[in-house]
Amino acid sequence: MIPEHGGNLRGQSDLLDFSANINPLGLPHSVKEAVAASVQEWTHYPDPDCTALTAALSANTGFPAEEIVCGNGAADLIYRIVHALHPRHALICAPTFSEYEHALLESGCEISIFNLTEQNSFRLSDRILNQITPDIDLLFLCTPNNPTGLRIEQELLAKIAMHCHKNNTVFVCDECFLSFSEQAAAYSLKSSMNPSCIILNAFTKIYAMPGIRLGFVCCGSKELAAKIRQSGQYWSVSVPAQAAGIAALQDAEYLSRTVRYVAEERVFLTDCLRKCGIHVYRSDANFLMLRTNSQFAESMLKAGIIIRQCANFRNLDESYFRIAVRTHEENCQLIRAVKGAFGL
Repeated sequence: MIPEHGGNLRGQSDLLDFSANINPLGLPHSVKEAVAASVQEWTHYPDPDCTALTAALSANTGFPAEEIVCGNGAADLIYRIVHALHPRHALICAPTFSEYEHALLESGCEISIFNLTEQNSFRLSDRILNQITPDIDLLFLCTPNNPTGLRIEQELLAKIAMHCHKNNTVFVCDECFLSFSEQAAAYSLKSSMNPSCIILNAFTKIYAMPGIRLGFVCCGSKELAAKIRQSGQYWSVSVPAQAAGIAALQDAEYLSRTVRYVAEERVFLTDCLRKCGIHVYRSDANFLMLRTNSQFAESMLKAGIIIRQCANFRNLDESYFRIAVRTHEENCQLIRAVKGAFGL
């Protein structure tokens, strides 16, 4: 059985985890301090409106507070969006993050697939515009896409946003990995927002806090945000999560250091793996998609390293894998294991 997601290390804590795409710099010290300092508040219910956190996000993103909704991670917000909007027909890409499809199926929504192909290096093309028709109520896209790692080009993203608005299609753009990219702001949907758009984001990956669970959406209208806010559980964000988010947003140096570090290590890993004869796809994220022999994951496991098998992604098979960009020392350990497995 292939795990549905990366990071499944229950009972295997001795393994080096390359399956989960978490910031290699680890949880910021300021966040640890903020969570510890919030202990006295744990005996109280959290603010259901996340007032202070939403204000901090508004200052950080430029979106009005009434257009921002916080949740228990990005996954929580995916389900809340679907439950709030009740789409009858939705469009997603393949391969991509599986929770879009799971949430849509749970609601009984019909799903159409836009296939990303090996022939086009799994890059999104403008052919998707032909599938955004008036009968499509909801579109999920991810930039950079998981597991392919590719951003959507700015011009195409703007066309998609405009096309969705014209056809009354709500466009959810998942930007959870975009902060790892150079020139992230230039590739964000923010510059092409309209009342039909939603930007999905999270603190999970970029601030290395998957166990805290904190995500947010920025909407193109306060009406759209209100629908999402009214969906799902009342106290969706815990006291320590709200404290963690406020502290993280104040640490700009951590973000700039992350982007530089990940870019350098991504190039290092790509070059080393290609020299080992592995096909490595171009990536704008903090992970790489690979294609090699189907026993690759098993070989790495024998070396004490777990990677993400991709056979349970639509359009991918047993020859595709995804690895995170980790610290330089850990990346070197992976390369040594690869050379050992390949007899190099």
